[in-house]
Amino acid sequence: MSFIYYDGQVERVPIRRFHWRVLEAALDRTRASYGAYELVALPPAPASRQRYELSQSHSAITVAVFTGTGKQVQGLVPVRIPVDFGLQSYRVLLIRDGDQERFDHIASLDDLKSVRFGLLPGWGDGGVMRSNGMTLVEGQNFEGLYHMLAAKRFDAFSRGAAEVMDDFQHGARLVPGLAVERHLLLHYPLPIYFWFTDDADGRRRVERVRAGLATMVADGSLAAMVMDRYRTDLSGLDLAGRHVIELSNPLLDGRDPLDDARLWFRP
Repeated sequence: MSFIYYDGQVERVPIRRFHWRVLEAALDRTRASYGAYELVALPPAPASRQRYELSQSHSAITVAVFTGTGKQVQGLVPVRIPVDFGLQSYRVLLIRDGDQERFDHIASLDDLKSVRFGLLPGWGDGGVMRSNGMTLVEGQNFEGLYHMLAAKRFDAFSRGAAEVMDDFQHGARLVPGLAVERHLLLHYPLPIYFWFTDDADGRRRVERVRAGLATMVADGSLAAMVMDRYRTDLSGLDLAGRHVIELSNPLLDGRDPLDDARLWFRP
C-alpha cells in the first residue's frame, strides 16, 4: 500500500514534516493487520494544489494533510483524528516590536475587529476570521507577509501555537522589528486531518490510518509524540497565562469529534 504525499506546504514546511512522522507511526501500528507500506515524498506544494491534486482521478498523490471545509474537500474523505492534537486551534500573533501595549488592551472579539490581520488567499483560517467580522489583508506569498507587517500594511499575523516560534525565527531573518505578542491567545476549532480520495483505494487507506491513529490515541502516544516535538516552543509562549478570546468556526460540518477530550490540546 503506497502513501504518496507532498512533503509539506511551501510556506509551512517544518510542522507539515512532523505530520508525516505521525503518519509513519500510525502505519507501523497497523503493519501486522494491513501488511507492508511505502511512503513516498514529493517536493513541497501549496495547500491549494494539494487539495486540487488529491481530488483528481489521476492524482500524483494519495494522501494530504490540511484543514478543509465545504467545496474545498468535495470528493475527499478525512480520518477525523487531529494529527496535531489540536494545537493549530490555538493562535498566537506575530506583531511589530513596539506594538505590544496596543494588544495589552484587547479583551474581546469586538476589540479584535480594529486589528488588521495578514494572511494568504485560501488559508483555512481566513473563512473563520471573516465569519467573525475581522479585517483581513491578503498577501501574495508567505515571505511577503512579513514585509507587509513590517511596512504597517496590517497589524498582526495569526499563527498556530505549534508553528509560531518557527515562523517568528524565519521572519526575523527577513525583516527587523518583529515580535511574538505576549497577551492574547485566540481559539477556535481548526482540525487538521489526513485526507484521502473517496474511492475504494482511498477508503482502504482511510481504514488503515484510522486504525493506527486510534491505537495511538488510546495509549496516549499521539499526544505524547506531539508534545515531545513542541514542548520547548510551547513552554516559551506561556499559553496558560494568556487572555483567551474564543471565535466560532461556522465552516465545520458538524462531524468533527470536538467533545472527545483525548484528541484536543488544552493549555
